[in-house]
Amino acid sequence: MRLSPLRLWLQSTSLLAVLAGYSLLLLVNQRIAAFDRVAAHRQTAEQLAAELERRASGSAQLQPLLASSLLPNLRLSLLPAGTEISDAQPLMRGDQQWLLSQLPLQLADGSRAGLLVEEDVSASVRREWFNFWLLLAAAGVSSLLTSALLRLVLRRGLVLPLRQFTAQLSAAAVPPDAADAIAVAEQPEELQPIAIAYNQLHGRLVDSWERQRSFVDGVAHELRTPITLISGHVQALQRRGPQPPALQLIQQEAERMGTLVSDLLDLARNDSGRLHLRCRPLHADDVLLELHERLAVQAAGRLQLQLAAIPEPPVALADPHRLQQCLTALVDNALLYTDGPVILTASSGPAGELVLHVIDRGPGVLPSEREAIFGRFVRGSAGLASPHRGSGIGLSVVRLLIEAMGGRVQVADAPGGGADFQLVLAGGG
Repeated sequence: MRLSPLRLWLQSTSLLAVLAGYSLLLLVNQRIAAFDRVAAHRQTAEQLAAELERRASGSAQLQPLLASSLLPNLRLSLLPAGTEISDAQPLMRGDQQWLLSQLPLQLADGSRAGLLVEEDVSASVRREWFNFWLLLAAAGVSSLLTSALLRLVLRRGLVLPLRQFTAQLSAAAVPPDAADAIAVAEQPEELQPIAIAYNQLHGRLVDSWERQRSFVDGVAHELRTPITLISGHVQALQRRGPQPPALQLIQQEAERMGTLVSDLLDLARNDSGRLHLRCRPLHADDVLLELHERLAVQAAGRLQLQLAAIPEPPVALADPHRLQQCLTALVDNALLYTDGPVILTASSGPAGELVLHVIDRGPGVLPSEREAIFGRFVRGSAGLASPHRGSGIGLSVVRLLIEAMGGRVQVADAPGGGADFQLVLAGGG
């Protein structure tokens, strides 16, 4: 399993701290052992000096006593007269390590002498180094065990709580809902400040979303009446006979505003849970024929219907009115942003779905934009480069309506160039 940078940092720094602690402990142990060795040597030298002072009454008796040293790793000798007495010092002789101590002797006859005590401590040093490497190996094994335990501790104490916390954040609904606030008391103490900050931000988002939804809903309802009146009066004037071109422009703009208001209302209804659909089985050829009949005149011969591509017309569950609304939005976009023909056709999906295609011969949609263009108030690079205005909500309404019917909308490259907008609907038997 790949370690995250935070877990890797925590584990590596903790392991380094453990190793540093073991190293310090071993170094201190070495220093203590060396100190104890020197202290033991000094104590032995002092005991030997005291024994010599007790047994030798004069300088003449010292040499025989020195020659009868009881221990093979000890050498006793007299210092030359006038030698300055110093503390115990280490000395290397070949591969052997010795400790040297110089002690004054006060004999019974009043004479003085200097005693040199040499002790071979090589065996003790080798034993200490053996113990050192043994402890070092034990420290390495202990560090590996500590690392494994630390990995488990980090997983249970850090990774799993963070994953649960992340899952709670990811489960928040869109649009935000006040019920999605995180229970602060149920979080680990370290995560509670983050949970509190998230709840505060979430509360502000809920308030902002409610204000936005209320505003859009209110404005859309207020605009619907004047737009309907304008369209009605324009149609009444058109029935009286030839009218100036400006009246036709007013009619077109009123229809465009009516479509925009309808889209805004659909968004507001969806956000508030008031979007209701009446789905029933629909035949692909019926849907496309109705669409072609409604838009053929507006398309001025550019709208082409290809029913021959469907060997057996699939059937799907959908709201007929809302499905026509989605297809109309796709056809309007294709006619607006491309100059070539727009093809209507249908096919069967791999799982028996009904796939309705609106294919154009325009510049197509960049792969990086194929998901983003279905977001609210988002326009693709082709739309931004076009002189035609767009609200950026038409495709988002198509997606929310199709998803409300249990389907999905997607875009692919059309054969021969262009875009292939596809409405994928679940089969209805």
